Amino acid sequence: MADHMTAHLAGETASQAQKIATLAVCFTIVTLDGLDTTSIAFVAPVLSRAWNITPAAFTPAFVATSVGAVIGYMLSGPVAARWGKRQAAIWSVLVFGLGTLATVLATDIVSISIIRLITAIGLGGCLPIAVAAGADIMPSRYKETAAMLVATGLSAGSVIGGLIALPLIRDHGWTSIFIVGGIAPLLILPLFVWILPKETEVAKGGNPVLALFSDGLATSTILLWAFAFLVFIDAYALMFWIPTLLVDFGFEPSQAPLATAAFGTGGLVGNIILMLLVARFGIKPLLIAICLFAIACIVALSKAATASMLLPLIAGLGAGFICCCVGQAALAVSLYPPALRTTGVGWASASGRVGSIFGPALGGLMVSLGWAPRDIILTAIAPAVLAIVVLLVMRGIGRRTA
Repeated sequence: MADHMTAHLAGETASQAQKIATLAVCFTIVTLDGLDTTSIAFVAPVLSRAWNITPAAFTPAFVATSVGAVIGYMLSGPVAARWGKRQAAIWSVLVFGLGTLATVLATDIVSISIIRLITAIGLGGCLPIAVAAGADIMPSRYKETAAMLVATGLSAGSVIGGLIALPLIRDHGWTSIFIVGGIAPLLILPLFVWILPKETEVAKGGNPVLALFSDGLATSTILLWAFAFLVFIDAYALMFWIPTLLVDFGFEPSQAPLATAAFGTGGLVGNIILMLLVARFGIKPLLIAICLFAIACIVALSKAATASMLLPLIAGLGAGFICCCVGQAALAVSLYPPALRTTGVGWASASGRVGSIFGPALGGLMVSLGWAPRDIILTAIAPAVLAIVVLLVMRGIGRRTA
């Protein structure tokens, strides 16, 4: 109760300068998180030539990054509950900053996979702490908006990485992206610790993960995890496989990066629109509308007859599914009290990250079985429909308990 009141008072009484500073630092740390998470993808083509291996050989490094992030998401809440958010933040940033720097020492797939696994644990640990801190500093009406703003940093980081990776690697070699990505969070760390509130009590004796299933939260927790899993399946399956599938639509292989750029750009634009509307309409109705919009884009893309329609529709898919991936953090913020927000955001994100592993693998299976690209794209409707059902049930539960 004391923790809840402290967070409530912080949100209602914090000065405008405190709110801006907190959101700016949290957004920046998550942006660097997103940059470091995707950095391995930027250097894979260069290292595959340098190490004389195929790009597919980097699969263990990609999987290790996702597995490490899941572990970090799951540990963030319990560590913060046991030792405090400041200690959890310090260790998370140190692990991902120093781990990113250590990546320059990798000499083969085994070493880079191990380093990325460890680094990603720190990466996963930062996001829930930053999202919870950003939400706690804001008044109740704007907590979901703040959560979305901070979580959008992941998308911003991947976009920034795409912009700076080419000149950095071209002019300074592949290690430069990891040097920049490792030093930057270490420089921001003092500010991150500064904006986190001092905690007089940290060890409460209870298990914060089990608390997600107490006090009537069990059903909503399971539904939140299901929603995150489903939307991440679609988002990552489409993100990974649309560039390849578009060849069947008349695209040249060299144009594949345009599809990836359209998907990411659509996501950023969609996030901005959602942030502007969420305080007025609430997160659940908006996510339902976004899922319906994404389904419409899937159907239109599967029937697209001209190449000129493809990129706008792909941007629409990004707006739909990337918004849902960011929106699940806002759902967690709206569902849990302050004491459970870090754990709630972390475990929901972990469920989503599992979906991000499952989705591309399922897409790869359909490709290997020789499914038609348009049919593969249509299969993305099923998780989206299930996600809408989950949201409707969550909305019904919210009305009954209001």
